[in-house]
Amino acid sequence: MEKVSIIIPLYNQKNYVTQAIESGLNQTYPNIEIIVVNDGSLDNPFFVLRNYEGRVTILNQKNKGLASARNAGIKRASGDYVQFLDADDLLHKDKIRLQLGFSNLDDNAVSYCEVTQHNQHLQHLYLRYIGEVQDMFSHLYNFWHPYPLPIHSLLFNKEIFTKFGFFDEELYANEDRHYLSRLALSGVIFDYFPFTGGVRRRHSGNMNNNKFHMIENTIKYYQKINNRLSDSFFIEKFGFSGYQMMCANLTYLYASQIASGLSKKELSKVKRLLREKKLRFNTGPIPLGVTRFKSERFFLASCVKRWWKKTDFIRGILPCQDL
Repeated sequence: MEKVSIIIPLYNQKNYVTQAIESGLNQTYPNIEIIVVNDGSLDNPFFVLRNYEGRVTILNQKNKGLASARNAGIKRASGDYVQFLDADDLLHKDKIRLQLGFSNLDDNAVSYCEVTQHNQHLQHLYLRYIGEVQDMFSHLYNFWHPYPLPIHSLLFNKEIFTKFGFFDEELYANEDRHYLSRLALSGVIFDYFPFTGGVRRRHSGNMNNNKFHMIENTIKYYQKINNRLSDSFFIEKFGFSGYQMMCANLTYLYASQIASGLSKKELSKVKRLLREKKLRFNTGPIPLGVTRFKSERFFLASCVKRWWKKTDFIRGILPCQDL
């Protein structure tokens, strides 16, 4: 019977990690191991983790980031397959058994399923439907697409890491998007398993709530991916250069932050970062009907949405088209 390694990186999620571990231990597939990689947590999770001694492998390291923690888990894993699970998320009890059976039908190297999302603040559980994605690279590369592959939706044959290496430890966010983009560019097929296999929590402690941190690492993501590819690749695929695609996606992200109600102070930090990186607003490649508007109207719509959310007229945040 094939063995599956469940790898749980842990950083300051003591209040949630017990439920994550239990969702692994309660799998209906019997041949599993659970590896928790404590990435220098500051909230003293040891009293929680010691309850699992003998049932869970616990690795401790200095804080090096999510990519490093996942890599440490992979190197320690003895399973034939790898299942990642963030410490604040959950697996359905049948996920491993059913998804592994699906993967074995066609000898799939990577498969993915649906996950539900739980908004901790609103106490609302909802399914963000992913479905079968035909052009996986485009959905990973363009941030205006909903992210298609939450990390715990995936099940990897461990040979993937032997063939393609590990997560890039220079990235402190979007390390999963970068790795999966590399796989997609290499021709790896992501097989869709139509099953809801877990829950992703949305709460105040999520890493992606730090918008500056996320955009900083998004720029690194684009620089790394664009450096791997020629402009002819992007022009043939999207009709724009890699630089234009990067600027368009960051335009979209910046406007999204305006619409989400991000503070003027944080927006100013992001704007300075874009200016320092010599990125320019370029709305040309932005899809979903936005191309029929000039960029001023695009940002104005974002500001109106922000005003609607905060019920407070916002002045001085509409950026120029040219950073």
